[in-house]
Amino acid sequence: MDSSHAGVVLEKAESAAINLVAGVGRAGVFALSSPSEMKESIDPCLEEMLGLVSPFAGVHNLDLLPDAPSESSGVNQLWGLGQLTPSDGPFTSIPTADVDQPSIRSYSSEEEIVNAYYIYIHPFFPLIPPSMRPGEKDQPTLTRSSSEFLEANKADLPYWPKSSLSLALSAILVLVPHPRDQNPMDESSVFFRRTYAQFFAQAALSAVENETDNIASTPSSHLTQNDMPQDASVLHSKVLQQLDPILALVTLAMYEYCQRGNISHMRARVNQAITTSMDTSLHKLSSSTTEYSEAQRRAWWMTMFVAYQSSNLHHTPPIIGADDPRITTPFPEFGVQPEPWKFLVNTQKAFFDCHIMAQKIESGPGTLPTMEVRQAIKSLDTLIISLTTESDRCLRAEFDNQAKSPIAKNMWAVGRILIYTAFMDIPLFLDTYCDLVSINSHGISYPATPSLVWAAERESAFPFTEQESSNICLKSALPVAIAYKNLPNPISSTSSFPWGSIPAGKSVCSSPGDACTIPRTIPYFACSAMQSSYSLLMLLYKIRACLETEQLGTCYHLLNKPEPATETADAERLVEELRHGVECLSIALRSDVIFEGVGGMGSEVERAYLAAFSDRAGI
Repeated sequence: MDSSHAGVVLEKAESAAINLVAGVGRAGVFALSSPSEMKESIDPCLEEMLGLVSPFAGVHNLDLLPDAPSESSGVNQLWGLGQLTPSDGPFTSIPTADVDQPSIRSYSSEEEIVNAYYIYIHPFFPLIPPSMRPGEKDQPTLTRSSSEFLEANKADLPYWPKSSLSLALSAILVLVPHPRDQNPMDESSVFFRRTYAQFFAQAALSAVENETDNIASTPSSHLTQNDMPQDASVLHSKVLQQLDPILALVTLAMYEYCQRGNISHMRARVNQAITTSMDTSLHKLSSSTTEYSEAQRRAWWMTMFVAYQSSNLHHTPPIIGADDPRITTPFPEFGVQPEPWKFLVNTQKAFFDCHIMAQKIESGPGTLPTMEVRQAIKSLDTLIISLTTESDRCLRAEFDNQAKSPIAKNMWAVGRILIYTAFMDIPLFLDTYCDLVSINSHGISYPATPSLVWAAERESAFPFTEQESSNICLKSALPVAIAYKNLPNPISSTSSFPWGSIPAGKSVCSSPGDACTIPRTIPYFACSAMQSSYSLLMLLYKIRACLETEQLGTCYHLLNKPEPATETADAERLVEELRHGVECLSIALRSDVIFEGVGGMGSEVERAYLAAFSDRAGI
């Protein structure tokens, strides 16, 4: 396993500690020859950290059979590192009688569903234009099962959603525990929410098929500005009904990833959304506008955004690229400056380019045209530096207090997280990282120890020194941690909303060990937090090793204007900065626990944090 893509190369040095943390490197090859050797030689405190970059780390596929290993458990069996937490295993048991009967949140109208969408989903996943009316307090109905077996039953619900989109949104909203649920993370409660979420998702998929058939049978089914049908969605008066199945598929794609942990289904849903969009000419709208234009543009570009998200998980290109000449649809607008939409799409494209480059780097000996790869890496570096510079614009921008401005700021933050993660990818390539598909899973096999020829090829092709690589890690991972820390919490128009008064930058979870059932985001970018945590922790172990061996001169490039007289204090200051960064990421990910597909990422980071800072377990 090569660690360079995620943050650090583990090179040989004078001791076992330095052997693991000597530097962020260019060649990217473990000194150890096999996973078993690695396990025997590894510092126990590093075991949890290495789990952050194993294949599908933190991702649990709920669609596998109960007796089949999950994607995450398969990794632990392969590397022999770490154990599944209780929350990682399948939920198959029937709730016991001594636990309060599980409940879910439900809604009594389309208006209540869309209001909840604007509170929980829209801030980081703006599928439709801003609400046409002031936001209201979230008022979910507490619903319990009429069956002792906790089966999902339409008759138990106060209302059944009317469209594929409201059904798909309900599949995500039902995962948020009801405020009066006293045991939200009890096994039976999780099972009950999961059952209803899948119930809504399957109903949404069926509704998509029916609605798509109706669109195909409508003579004016193409969503151009000419002869446009005027039937509005039940959720928003400026959203055409023809967009409902497309937006539902995009929502279901995120549901499949975040809740089900099924990236294959995610890709199928978003590919269907693209195909349906193109069948209705949504990709070739002109610059002229109607009252429906913003919703149409948003539907197309949110579909493309999720398509690239899926491609970054699969290492395969979307079925149509964002720069395809057939696409003429303008970007949507928040009505603020600077606008984030183009930047968001470009960050996803750059991220994908990094993954393709990683595949080339890891393709095996004798396959690298050295100068070509070297130049390609430099070009990617230049592109990403320009995008990181652009992302800094959002820090200087002063957004007004309109309802749409915080959403624009959030999306700039998401783009900033993604591009700084891509920046780490440039010098740090790895064949298996976070929830990305392992190259080895595609049938490419390598010897346990890469050949010297291959290592030499990789090193000669790589344009960065060890010091440059480690600095990139540091200067990329810390901004990601800061961006996560400053993400806002869900807000409601009334202070009586249970967590509506929590300001941005203050998490509803106060420390890494806290239980947290209030989602801050739709966690489709949580993988960036895992990679950043890994980079920060590896740099931490490098600094600690240098402190213990009194060789701080080897990490001067990481310190701020170090001098021999102050080098120890400078190093300890950096250790604290790294610790704080990982702590911010760990706390931020805790609220993702309600999403079973990716909720394990928070547990992975938390375990790595507590292993590295066992003296701070009570923070």
